[in-house]
Amino acid sequence: MSKNQRTYRAPRGIRDLLPEDVALAERMERIAASLATRRGFREIRPALLEETALFKRSVGEVTDIVEKEMFSFERGKTHLSLRPEGTAGIVRAYIEAGYPRNRPIQRFFHIGPMFRYERPQKGRERMFTQFDVEALGSMDPRLDAEVIQLAALFFESLGIDEIEVRINSMGDGDDRDRYRDAVRAFLAPSMEAHCDLCRSRFERNVLRVLDCKNPSCRELHAGAPAIVDFLSPENEAHFAAVRSSLERLGRKTVLDSGLVRGLDYYTRTVFELHHPPLGVRSALCGGGRYDHLVRDLGGPDLGAVGFAIGFTPTLLALEELGILDRPAIRPAADCFLVAAGEGLDEEVFVLAEELRSRGVSVVFDVEGKSLKSQMKTANAGGFRFALVLGESELERGVVQLKDLPAREQHEIAREELADRILEALAVPS
Repeated sequence: MSKNQRTYRAPRGIRDLLPEDVALAERMERIAASLATRRGFREIRPALLEETALFKRSVGEVTDIVEKEMFSFERGKTHLSLRPEGTAGIVRAYIEAGYPRNRPIQRFFHIGPMFRYERPQKGRERMFTQFDVEALGSMDPRLDAEVIQLAALFFESLGIDEIEVRINSMGDGDDRDRYRDAVRAFLAPSMEAHCDLCRSRFERNVLRVLDCKNPSCRELHAGAPAIVDFLSPENEAHFAAVRSSLERLGRKTVLDSGLVRGLDYYTRTVFELHHPPLGVRSALCGGGRYDHLVRDLGGPDLGAVGFAIGFTPTLLALEELGILDRPAIRPAADCFLVAAGEGLDEEVFVLAEELRSRGVSVVFDVEGKSLKSQMKTANAGGFRFALVLGESELERGVVQLKDLPAREQHEIAREELADRILEALAVPS
């Protein structure tokens, strides 16, 4: 490398997913998609970029996400941000597509990258994959229970048992206002002892003070009023119905009156799933209702509930518990096509394309290796078959088919080769 050259690295907090890692990611994606589609959720792929105002309106300006963590930029008068979370963009797409008018009840799921400019640390990255589930258009408390059950089953499918469902209600309407006043009255005498961020939140959105992670502030919050004591009869009944539905499924719930989800759009049910053996990092995911977000983003006033699961903290939890089951790395293809002699490059190239057109995955040597070295590559690469083509085989219209795990070899007519390979692949080796 010359003096003027430099090496490039991925930006801090952003990592590549190499082929060796993809099998594990795909396994999580398959589990997520299977659980969601069985419950009628359809995949949606919202935009990576949104207007910055969308997140300020939905997530809330008095949140760490909007104040500190968004990747935002301007182009002329356009202010855009990479999405820091999934719900706002999905609701925006739901409204823009006309669903509230035509088919208001929609179940969506999404798996894709999110972006937050925060200090990279274990379990936190600036680009991370998230599994989102959103049930839109209904206030039915069974939907709350359904999405909580779906989230719990995701972790159980990965081998994490002893899921603890911590649940609370954020209330709505007048009971939320009464609770806000009670929290303000409770916090006011000790406000000077709180951190600067808490004092700022106290003026702009007092409930966000309760979400502070500062240990000294959390001590000052001990004994704060519980919102369940302020719920209206309607919201109390909704909360009870959610817990009852979960219990009918054998899913116990733990009332956590200190659970206050950090985003402004949450109403009524909020929840977190925990695995207590993980200790301080026991939280696996969270979610809840956001019943007025559709209205706040320009649509009618419709109910909605959902959750988000980050893949990176899930993988860390699996590693810590010693149950990270990495799938075997797949070979590049099922077959390695070997040229047994000089001057066969074009014939090998044509045969590979013939097989590919029939549905067989094939690669061939592009380094000019000897026959012995090609066979070594085929064995070391995990390929199921080595296909050997020499001058004799070419003249007779045949190919040598070597089943590498079985250590068997057969001479196959060229026109029958694809069928024989596909038949063999259909039966586990």
